[in-house]
Amino acid sequence: MKRILVITIAALVIFVLLDIFLVRGQAHNGFPWSHLAGFFSLFGFLGCLALIAVAKLLGHYWLQRDEDHYDNDDDDE
Repeated sequence: MKRILVITIAALVIFVLLDIFLVRGQAHNGFPWSHLAGFFSLFGFLGCLALIAVAKLLGHYWLQRDEDHYDNDDDDE
């Protein structure tokens, strides 16, 4: 798990450096945040983390059932 985190952070750093050195003069949109170095890399990373967190919360509170969920109706048989 720690290895995956290190690889992910290293990839984020590489993409931010590529954004600083290769893409600086090519921004054609007029958004103020498009000129910040590494904004879209960080935005994508945080968006993925948010999607994972929402999916885990949704799975935990809505989809997950108790271990004995299907055993509760055995008294009727």
